[in-house]
Amino acid sequence: ECWGPVININRDPRWGRNSEGGAEDPYLMGMLGLSWTRGVQEGDGRDPDLIQVAVTLKHYVANDLEGGSPDDGNHTRNNYNVNLSNYLLADEYFPAFRTSIRDGGARGVMCSYNAVNGIPTCLSPLLKAARDDWGFKGYVTSDSDSVYDAWANHNYTKTAEEAACLAITDGACDINSGNTYYTSLLRGVEQKLCTIDDVNTALFRSMRVRFELGLFDPPTSPYWQLGDKDIGTAAATELNYQSTLKSLVLVSNPGNILPFKKGANVVVIGPHGNATGELIQRDTGKLCGGDDEIPGLGLIGSPPPSFSCVLSPYMAIKAANPGHTTYVPGCDFVQNTTDNFAAALEAARTADVVILGLGITEDIDTPDSQPFLEKEGHDRQVIGLPYVQRQLATRILAQGKKLGKPTAVFFLNGGAVTFPDNVLAEAAVIEAFYPGIQGGRALAASIFGDQNRWGRMPYTVYPANWTKTHSMLDHDVTHGRTYRYGADAVVPFGAGLSYTTFTLEIASPHIETYTLKTDGSSGNLTITVTATNTGTRVGDVVVQAYLHPLTVPSLSLHPIKTLVDFDRLDAVPAGGSAQATFTLSTGSLLLVDESGDRVSAPGRYSLSFEDGSGQVVSHDLSLVGGTVIMDPFPKVKT
Repeated sequence: ECWGPVININRDPRWGRNSEGGAEDPYLMGMLGLSWTRGVQEGDGRDPDLIQVAVTLKHYVANDLEGGSPDDGNHTRNNYNVNLSNYLLADEYFPAFRTSIRDGGARGVMCSYNAVNGIPTCLSPLLKAARDDWGFKGYVTSDSDSVYDAWANHNYTKTAEEAACLAITDGACDINSGNTYYTSLLRGVEQKLCTIDDVNTALFRSMRVRFELGLFDPPTSPYWQLGDKDIGTAAATELNYQSTLKSLVLVSNPGNILPFKKGANVVVIGPHGNATGELIQRDTGKLCGGDDEIPGLGLIGSPPPSFSCVLSPYMAIKAANPGHTTYVPGCDFVQNTTDNFAAALEAARTADVVILGLGITEDIDTPDSQPFLEKEGHDRQVIGLPYVQRQLATRILAQGKKLGKPTAVFFLNGGAVTFPDNVLAEAAVIEAFYPGIQGGRALAASIFGDQNRWGRMPYTVYPANWTKTHSMLDHDVTHGRTYRYGADAVVPFGAGLSYTTFTLEIASPHIETYTLKTDGSSGNLTITVTATNTGTRVGDVVVQAYLHPLTVPSLSLHPIKTLVDFDRLDAVPAGGSAQATFTLSTGSLLLVDESGDRVSAPGRYSLSFEDGSGQVVSHDLSLVGGTVIMDPFPKVKT
């Protein structure tokens, strides 16, 4: 099995594990979960009778606080209780799991450390009822002994035996990743807190997935033939590279600073300029062969992992540029020393163009780094860039402005880092996230204009002082969190530029107002949007479809705007056009009522189609009829 993917919503940029999933939009997170599920379980379809690997969707549910930050108070993921209304569960926290199970057929779910509405998730009848409603036919495992947390940290039960039996019966948690079942489950049976039939039911669910994996069949399945030869193939490397190109976001490009011309005298500056391991998200398997293991971990007795096969941004830029390329660190990640500023400024003065590599990291755990450290078990306190990096950027940009030195900045981070205002205004900015093994190569190709693929922001970048007015403990996204509920933004969700420009036009249908019946009897609405490349370069465009509820009398609460679909149009030639087709129905336009039911609600809406760079076309939509409950909130069976 695979203990992933992480499909928890990006509720707060401070959460230490945003780098593992990362999207703030429930529809987008659901599409990511669906793609991960189908890709891992179905593979290339070489054996239609078996699943390749069982995914384990995690962490179910509302698990987005680690601890380790003053903003967390005395709470950690092991003792925190999240109070959520039915509305919030159905609107924000359930969708990614629902889509991955209902549409993707996910075979595994991991219940989380935290409690929801006072009940530890592994013991929750409600969360079991939700899985059942979605047609779940897999197994459930606890996070690393979160059944222990149920009695030892949440104090939900008095004994381990009670916790083990309630996890088996009420929560349908089949496997305990830890020792609580091993030490206490049979004692719970002896105490008549649960029965051996309950234990056998859990065993059945776990074994059923093993049969679907073919683990009891003769080794004749094509999956048994997979091995080292199938890892890192040329096709896989190219897919990785293309995916990385499409994930980089061109956030700003004042005066068309980028792309840089090759042959220039280039200096790469900054703590991430020569990054290798920092390009790789922490929960990653073998990359370079030999003794290399999970970044930052390694095996006992083995040398620490190297990243000898990972091309850093500096090395990739040097390889791509026939001119002179140098690297000067300039500063550390967080240590407030300017000792290396002079060398960086001198290198920038003599260069034709400057590239800054800034951001945060999962791997440097020192006393100075704590406010900026994001990793499992540790939340950030600060979402701004470390002070020494802001100083370095300000000095480099001021000198560059005076001397006419164009500057580009790329950022490495998982959760959002607030881009300083002067950097956005005076430099080309690339959000690279933790781009993976092909990150250096993709950055170099994009900076020099060999590629023009670019993605769009999967989350809102908030102002640096946003954390002062938004508690890490507040899980109610309607309190000014995410674009869906009107969050303040330095860079909004879905934003992203290109080296070319596009116009959007609704090609069909040509009617004044789109109308759908709330009961679904009117069928589907198919809308075609034409994107025309009005620039001088071939490039991709991502057309995003949003629903804007304008007047919906039956609902007292709803998003301001919410993503319902998107389509990437690849390699549209200069002067050429391509079309994105969106097929919408009442089922794809559901909202949530106060009871948590997903409903088709009559009212006046707008559909907008956007490219993330400012191009927007809209059309009125009317839903007519009565309010229809399409997907009731899960009910606990008694």
